[in-house]
Amino acid sequence: MPATNTIGEQVLEAVVTGPDGANRLLTCTGIANVQMSLTRTQEQATETWTFLVGPVLPRPQFYRAIGTASVSLQTVDIQGAPAGFTVHVVSVEADWDDESERVEVRVEVLLSSDMTGVNIHQRRYWVTILAQM
Repeated sequence: MPATNTIGEQVLEAVVTGPDGANRLLTCTGIANVQMSLTRTQEQATETWTFLVGPVLPRPQFYRAIGTASVSLQTVDIQGAPAGFTVHVVSVEADWDDESERVEVRVEVLLSSDMTGVNIHQRRYWVTILAQM
C-alpha cells in the first residue's frame, strides 16, 4: 500500500458537544498526490494509498474519524473510437495511527478502461475528526 503526501490542507475546528466528552470537530480538506496509470493494453487496476491528515492528537484525545475522497486530476489518452474509462473510489477509511498520532486515511481506487490510456494524479479528500481537547 503506497503512502503519499498531501498539499493545501485546510483544517476547520468547531466546538461541539459530543459523546464521551468529545468537544471538537475538525474538518480537514486537501489534495493527496497519487500516480495511477492504466495503459491501453490493461483493462483494470485497483490500488490503495495512505496519507496522514489533521493535527497530532494523542490517543486519549482522538474519538473517531470519517472520510471521503474523489479524483481531482486525471488525464486521458484516447486512441480510437469508441473508447471509455471508469474511475471508482471503492472505499475510504480514516482512523488514528499510533505511530504518527495523526489520522491515517486509506483510499482504494478502481480504474478500468476500454482502448484508453488513463492517468490519475491527484485525489481530493474530506476528513472529519471528532476529538476531546
